[in-house]
Formats: sequence, structure tokens, C-alpha cells
Amino acid sequence: MLTAARGATLILLGALLAQAPLTAQAYQPREPEYSGPPSTTASPTPTATPTSMPTSLPTVEPTTTPTATATASQPVDEPAARSWSEVVKQVTETSPGDLQVRSADKTEQAESMLRCFKLDTENYCLGLGFVDKLPTGAQLQSLVSPPTLRAADEAGVEQDIPTGDLTPADFVAQRAAMPKSTRVTAELDEMQAAWNGREKARELRELVASQTLPVNPQATTEEPTPAATATPTATTTPTVTPTVVPTRTAPTVGPSKPVPPQTPAAPVKTPASAYIMKGFQTSQEKGYWCGPATFQSIDWADDNQKDTQASWAKDLGSTTGGTAISAMVQQTNVKTAWPKSAGTYVVQNVSDWNAQTFFTVHQKHLGVYKAPVIEHVQLLKRYFPYLAFNHSGHYQVGRGYDKANGTIAIFEVFNERRFNSRGNVTDGPRNIPASALFNATLANSFQNIGL
Repeated sequence: MLTAARGATLILLGALLAQAPLTAQAYQPREPEYSGPPSTTASPTPTATPTSMPTSLPTVEPTTTPTATATASQPVDEPAARSWSEVVKQVTETSPGDLQVRSADKTEQAESMLRCFKLDTENYCLGLGFVDKLPTGAQLQSLVSPPTLRAADEAGVEQDIPTGDLTPADFVAQRAAMPKSTRVTAELDEMQAAWNGREKARELRELVASQTLPVNPQATTEEPTPAATATPTATTTPTVTPTVVPTRTAPTVGPSKPVPPQTPAAPVKTPASAYIMKGFQTSQEKGYWCGPATFQSIDWADDNQKDTQASWAKDLGSTTGGTAISAMVQQTNVKTAWPKSAGTYVVQNVSDWNAQTFFTVHQKHLGVYKAPVIEHVQLLKRYFPYLAFNHSGHYQVGRGYDKANGTIAIFEVFNERRFNSRGNVTDGPRNIPASALFNATLANSFQNIGL
């Protein structure tokens, strides 16, 4: 028989062993506060071509691996912000300190510089824009990883110079290099546009959810200007549905009040075709100034005053690395009157869209609001056959469309011949098949536009 002392010892030992797993669990390292819970799904492969693309169109696949959205929605760490003061508090408190940023690796920096917030009902990620689904840690890591050589994907096509958008890696590096006080100011400037534009983001999300029709954009005949680029193919007449046009208000400057519910206007049928900004095309003066050139055109058409690209490069914070799309949107809201007709401009991720949605949004913005779209593409020859070479991420002016042909009209601001004697003359008005422009947008690592 066990003695009383020995029995007591065994009971005590058993109690200690039973508590051991709890003690070990209590000392597990915590996840960084910016990363959110890990995804339970496999990392998705990018969907370059919408599944509803018509069989009469050639399938166009973008070359990028990363995508800006996850396969399953993740909750943000912070509760939904219901006021501008709550946004300020969340952004300020979650922005990492200088020492924390300097000691972080690239993945940790990406998670902190591209962190996400919920603005009422909409998700917004710094640098990425409004997203339907939050990015996973693996997707953020792929965004800031060195890109593959795109020219290697196309035999006989040579990779040429960058044209001027800021890559995700450069965006993260620029923000991480700022002192915390400067970085928080930049983040709040970006978030102000997002907060003021959250109703537009909600409308876009609901539009995406309502899109159930077959994809309409077709490869087309040449544009009714000398700048045509598309090879003629068979076309069909797109099916058009009325678009509900919400009431538009100018953006709020400074702390804003909650936006009251608005009564939707009656459905409005978009015009068969629409073109704006005729005669306001520009050509970038430096290889990395597609941002300043695009903004020069947009502002010039707004107030009929052609300010220099150098002045816009300064206002946009452009460097030899390029220009951030968040800066393009912010300056459009601050320096132009386009938001009076189109509402506050926002950075909008399009990775969950299809070509039909992409085209429908352009019809609404250009045909009803009569306001330009900031196109954010990868300038590759497969999508823009007027090029002689492949190029980097790029900005263009979205300034029109034609329903019958399924084309979106742009101002191309990059003249290849100006920077390479073997290049083509490429700047000026162009008509691009909507499906090609959509896939060129997906091919850019950011996968977003400004509108």
C-alpha cells in the first residue's frame, strides 16, 4: 500500500503535469498586430482572365504571380471605424515605431506599411486601396518580392526602361524610411480620401456583386482616330443594363461627419459612346514621369491651365522610382474639380472584378459623371500592340469608351521613341479592347485603379 506522504506527492505531480500544456501555450509568441489571423486556405493563383469571357475573344493572361486579395476574407484587428476621429486613432496607434521598422524584415515591413482598416462596411489597405477581401501574409510577401523578368515570357520582346509607377516594394521602402511622425501624416492623408470615398467604394462593391451578365467587351475595329491599335475581330452588340446613379457630393476636407443615407436616383442609361478631354493629351518628359504626365493631362482638362510636369512631380512626391497611385488620387481630390461630378476619388482594387464590371464602371464614370479614370497598368506589348518593347507599371488617362466595339479610350502618355531610338511613336489617343485593358491592370502587382 502507498504511504500517505507518497500518495500526496503523486497527486501533486499529476496536477503539475496537467497544467504544463497551458503554461507552454501561454508563452507562445504572438502574431504581429498588423497581420491579422492566418488564412486557412491555400494561397490563390491569380485569376488573370475572367471566367465569363466570351469564346470569340482570345484569352489574354497577365504574367504576374501576386494578387492583392485573399481567397477568404480576414477580419481586421481593429473594430470598424465609425468616425474620422476613430480612423485617426487606429492609424496612429498601429503605425510602428522607428526602431521596430528598422529591425523588421521585408515581410514584416510589408504587413505594417500595407495594413488594413475597416471604414464603416468597407475594407481599405494602405497602398492597395479598397479591397473586397483582405490580403494574406503570403500575398503581401509576394507583392514586395523581386519581380520576374517579364520579357522572358515573350519570345523576341525585349524588356525596356521603367515608365514611372511605384512598385509595391518601393512603396513599402519609402514609407518605412520615413520617421514615424512623417509616415503617420502620409498615412492619414491617404486615409482621408478613403474615408470620404467609402460610399463610392460601397457602391462599387455592390455593383460587382450584381454583375451576372455575360462579359460584353470585345476586341474591336480601329478607333475613329489615327491612333488605333487593336486588330479587328468579329464583334457582337453588348447587352446593356441601366445603371443606378447615386447622388454625388464633393469630398470633405478635414474631419468629416458620418454620411447620411442617400436616396438612389432613377436608373440612367449610359450613352452608346462617350469621349472627354479631347485635345488635352500630354507626353511624359522623363522616363519615370508617367504619373506627372497623366496628372498634367487630367488637371489641364479640368481648369484649362497646363501646369508643368515638374511642378506636378513635386506635388505628387514622384522620385526616380515612380509615383504612388494614392498620391495621384489625393491630388485629384485636392487640386481638381472632377470630384464635384464623380464624387471623391478613391484607390480601388479590381482583382475580384471581371471584364464586364471593369467596362461597366468605365461607362458610368466616363459617360455619366464625365470624369477621367486613372488607369494603372503593366505596359506590356501583349496588351498594347503599338509598343516595340515591354515596360514596367504605368499610368494612363481613361477618357472614353465605345459600347458597340467594347473599347476604352485612353491617352497614352509614354512615347517609346523619345527614350529609345528603336522604339515606336506611341503617345496620344488610343482605343484599347476593354478586356485587354482589364488584364493589363491585373498584370500590375497593385491591381488597382483611381476613380
